[in-house]
Amino acid sequence: MVAVQILVGRLRRLRIAVAVAVLGLVLASCAGPSTPNNPTQGPSPEPGKGSPACNLITPEIAAKVDPGLVPMGQNSQQRPPGSKAYLCTYSNKSAERGMTGLSVALTSPAVAGDIDKAKATSDCSPVMGIGDFACLQWTGYFRGEAGGASANVVLTAVRGSEVLEMPYVTGPPMNGGMAPDGDAMARTLSQAVVDAGWGNGTELKVPAAPPVGPPATTNNAVCALLDPGQVKQAFGATTEPQLLPGEASCRYTFATPGTPGPDSMVFSIEVLKAAGTVLGIPGRGGEVIDGIGDRATFFTGTEQAGPKSLRPAGDVPITILSLQVVRGQNLATFTAQVLISPTGPSAAQTKEQLIGLVRGVVF
Repeated sequence: MVAVQILVGRLRRLRIAVAVAVLGLVLASCAGPSTPNNPTQGPSPEPGKGSPACNLITPEIAAKVDPGLVPMGQNSQQRPPGSKAYLCTYSNKSAERGMTGLSVALTSPAVAGDIDKAKATSDCSPVMGIGDFACLQWTGYFRGEAGGASANVVLTAVRGSEVLEMPYVTGPPMNGGMAPDGDAMARTLSQAVVDAGWGNGTELKVPAAPPVGPPATTNNAVCALLDPGQVKQAFGATTEPQLLPGEASCRYTFATPGTPGPDSMVFSIEVLKAAGTVLGIPGRGGEVIDGIGDRATFFTGTEQAGPKSLRPAGDVPITILSLQVVRGQNLATFTAQVLISPTGPSAAQTKEQLIGLVRGVVF
């Protein structure tokens, strides 16, 4: 288990700038004493000073998204180490909604690859009236993610040689309260970008939020690596998996997470581009697997079932099997989490099923 935790920690540290901004938001909201609607506040930006992201989305504009939002954390003219983007974070805490936050990541100037990546954002609905390109994603709670996932609306936009990414995050329903309104969050977020000067002179048209729950379809490139039927067949499951696409990941969840056997499987893929040279050395305690990619390392471990693992509590531990594969400059991690049944495939057999499934995947 230690080896798996180390591997996951190493992968998470390579998230893109927007993920870093959101993490900073969560940490800042927890640091130091605060009271509802009045968290520990950072400095407000001044024109020509501070982060260009804060100068674009000012406190006055952020307050149009949510009246309680105030600046949080650092407001620096410098990009954070390892980030292409200038960052700015606003946050609010309340008893009714928990934490609400708005992160702003402005890449300026952006290279062609940054612009192409923004325009290729998966599961993103087009917005008219903003820049050269804009789209909205609804993630977390809105896509049926369990475990108290936050409700996230993310706006991605391109204008000239600049890329803007703005995640608007609030908590799931609390204590029987009202559910987050994906349509209202999308409208206020889009209008804020227009108010910041990114309108293109045409009418603002904001797409409707999808129904709350798992997406019926996805154009996520990671999910396209393996068809749900391939995953079902590889592990001998009898039910169809539910897909949960992420930014650089895809999760396949089968129907009976609390019942030992193949249908308790949660299978996931995470792909990090240009990370192969950084994380391509087999980890300590891992087993080198020949014949897959340029390098492949296998890890295994167990953890207890229960709410933390998004499963019902039970006596059977979760067996975690993880295969880290480097191919060229890219790194992918394929992870199978399953409750082993005495009458079903053993951990050793599931390992062979995982290796067989991954062997032909090209990423």
